[in-house]
Amino acid sequence: MKKSIVSLSVAASLLLGSASFASASTSEDSVPYLKEILELQPDVTSEELLSSIETYSQNTGIPTKKLLKEVYKELENDKNQAKEEKDKGKEKGAIGAMGASGGTKIIGSSSKSHIYYTPSETAYLDHGHVGLYYTASTIVESVPSTGVRTISASVRKVDSSGAVIKYVKNATTSEKDAAANWAYSQVGDSYSYNFATNRTTSHYEAKNCSKLVWSAFLLKAGLDLDKNKGLGVYPRDVRDASDTGLVRNI
Repeated sequence: MKKSIVSLSVAASLLLGSASFASASTSEDSVPYLKEILELQPDVTSEELLSSIETYSQNTGIPTKKLLKEVYKELENDKNQAKEEKDKGKEKGAIGAMGASGGTKIIGSSSKSHIYYTPSETAYLDHGHVGLYYTASTIVESVPSTGVRTISASVRKVDSSGAVIKYVKNATTSEKDAAANWAYSQVGDSYSYNFATNRTTSHYEAKNCSKLVWSAFLLKAGLDLDKNKGLGVYPRDVRDASDTGLVRNI
């Protein structure tokens, strides 16, 4: 498993602005929950994670230690939800985010602004995956290596167990169209593996699949498609948001 972790002396130094970390040592255990978070969030560096946490702490006044605890709890909850859904047979297996392995069914066409969810592994963790219909036959999504891209709905494969298409409620047709158009305007942006604090990062930089969909509807329809409103918005958060409804199971 790929994981790039910078020197913990650098990581600790990012937190020196918080009194609770003023005497932090250079050991990994010196920063509460850091080791556990990085194990649950592969391919995110400790520098990237702690920098975003510290910035958010400074902007909100919430102690860094409390934020790290919240991040850890949210990651644990997402992992446990994935396990529960597999155990219940809702999700049988997982596919790569590129849809190159494990996909058993072509997703097919749907309406512009519809969201799809499929079981998926990203960096070896089952976070799930979401994408957005830009047209009835064209999907825009963010995937590892490629970043934000378009793909034809006639070739995009998903898992036939657990995959769904959702529509967005409480938004006008023009707002939903604008959200889909905005997502399309981001094609070419790079991918970010940081799910843990993606609610706090820029809408206009590297982004993962759930950040792309969440940002589109937040910016263009004023809707927060994040079920639990934690520091990270995960694909299941988008799928289960109260402002979404079921179109069909795939």
